[in-house]
Amino acid sequence: MDSTFPTRAIILNRRDWREADRLVSVYTPDYGRLSLVARGARKAGSKLAAHLEPISLSRLLVVKGKGFDYVGAALSEEIFLGIKQDLNKLYFAGEALRNFSILVQEGEADSNLFSWLEKWLLSLEAAGEKGSLDKDEGRFRLALFLWRLFKLLGHEPRLDVCTACKAAIKPGNNYFDCNRGGLLCPDCYSSNLKISAPDSMVPISDNCIKLLRLASGNTWQNLKFSPKILKEWENLNFQIISWLY
Repeated sequence: MDSTFPTRAIILNRRDWREADRLVSVYTPDYGRLSLVARGARKAGSKLAAHLEPISLSRLLVVKGKGFDYVGAALSEEIFLGIKQDLNKLYFAGEALRNFSILVQEGEADSNLFSWLEKWLLSLEAAGEKGSLDKDEGRFRLALFLWRLFKLLGHEPRLDVCTACKAAIKPGNNYFDCNRGGLLCPDCYSSNLKISAPDSMVPISDNCIKLLRLASGNTWQNLKFSPKILKEWENLNFQIISWLY
């Protein structure tokens, strides 16, 4: 890697560092997640601070350092004002970036990850009537974001066959095994209780399986769901994240 290099970066989060600096976590398409020092960013009149706000897309000039790399220059490309002006959008964007930071390891470069995060933020910004986002729609968008993220990170769940016996999944009394990364039929669930961690297996309804299969494809924009199924999906995502990380 060159001692100085330009890159596009989505600002994930930031925190105070030393007396006048900030430590900024960003995700880039070519270098993955980076932790960068923004020197003097806490000082009044800092030229960097406004371009390193969380939930923003900026063009950075990164300078290699002995300890931390640091931001040599920054210029905002997209500040996602539509997200920051709506409390619901701001909350769900913050949750997406928080989970992204947990799931994506530092230095794990993947242009598809960057593209999905950028596309999702742009979609969230444009969502809702007159710019305002319904809470349930925001919950659905966050659940979808995490589900697609699992796939991009190599943890795509198996939803067509039982991950133990490989038989086609039939309706009724199925489970999702976080350890195996997919569905278990009722017979294999009973068998695996003796050899696998019971807390890795989550009951899953037929309607939730149908929703997840549709969400895994390209038809998610017109999906309809009940609050009960959405809650089940959210719980499953939480269980997967807890098991993996």
